[in-house]
Amino acid sequence: MAHGRRSFGSIEQRSGYFRARYVGPDQGRYEAPHAFVSKIDAEYWLAETHREIVREEWRPPQKDVDNDPDVGSVAGYARRCLAERDLTPRTREEYDKILEHLILPTLGTVQLRQLDPDRVRHWYSTVLSEDRPTQRKHAYSLLRSILREAEEEGLIQRNPCRVRNAGRVRRTRDIEPASPAELNRLLDLPPRQGLPVLLAGWCGLRAGEVRGLRRRDLDLAEGVVHVRQAVTRTKGQTHVGPPKTHAGVRDVGIPPHLIGHLAKYVASIPVAGRDGYLFPGRDGISPMSEKALRYAYAQARKITGRSDLTFHDMRHSAASLAGMTGATTAELKAMMGHATAGMVERYQHANRTSRSRLAENMSKLVDL
Repeated sequence: MAHGRRSFGSIEQRSGYFRARYVGPDQGRYEAPHAFVSKIDAEYWLAETHREIVREEWRPPQKDVDNDPDVGSVAGYARRCLAERDLTPRTREEYDKILEHLILPTLGTVQLRQLDPDRVRHWYSTVLSEDRPTQRKHAYSLLRSILREAEEEGLIQRNPCRVRNAGRVRRTRDIEPASPAELNRLLDLPPRQGLPVLLAGWCGLRAGEVRGLRRRDLDLAEGVVHVRQAVTRTKGQTHVGPPKTHAGVRDVGIPPHLIGHLAKYVASIPVAGRDGYLFPGRDGISPMSEKALRYAYAQARKITGRSDLTFHDMRHSAASLAGMTGATTAELKAMMGHATAGMVERYQHANRTSRSRLAENMSKLVDL
């Protein structure tokens, strides 16, 4: 399948024909009502449409959704919708799995315009298991986001996902965060085992973010770790790319009591340039493997005596410790890389000064 890039619209070649798409003045996405045998015909149609827009003669075309097999059904539209999203490989794999296993077997053949709130509620209450609340939440949230796009495109009048509290997950267990004293015990481990866990426990980094750190991401003079990429694994392949969300790209202050330990560790790494991984694999070139990080965390659990905590719980510990220092909601969201509707507010208030103050205050907890 080939795509043609143009100043206005785009042309996609499929087996034996061409399809033309463009974004209208109303920011809606539109497609030619029929396919074209030759590319030049598709180009001519786009040129005519562009002239209508320039002359202010353009009107949004009526969409015959019910007769369009590529868009009319939930399956057709959902697959097209996800194909057009800019997703990381891991997220795309997760979304595709949810779509194909949890949504489409029940709702796939339903026409978009026939999908009403009652049918969505029935699917939610009968197909999605209450015993797997997180999976249930993710499936419902994905369907809701897909249908929100359908509503924005004018394919449906109103999003039928209206199950009250469907996006909430009740915590199945109480998490007692690691204490400063428990985290400090990790300094007794070999640096390659202790430091990756400490960056999660004090700075709130995810496992993939820790593995994706390069030497250039550690600014010890400034006392900051720059989170710019993450390592994920899908279908047996390792991917290094940006974090899952835009908010995941962030700068996090390093508690000063860790800087000396990090500096000593960096000095011990064989020279591999600033682009080399902070925690490299056995070959010294690739990032630390999932297996190696699991082993490091297993040693961390032994030395702290906290077998109840998962690696992801280290992020919870970091947030709790930051909260103990009086961190604001905006500062916590910026530190943890949470994507929310308040993103603008967060970046306005979580500035360099507050980041440094937060890191310094967290270090003071060690002496308590």
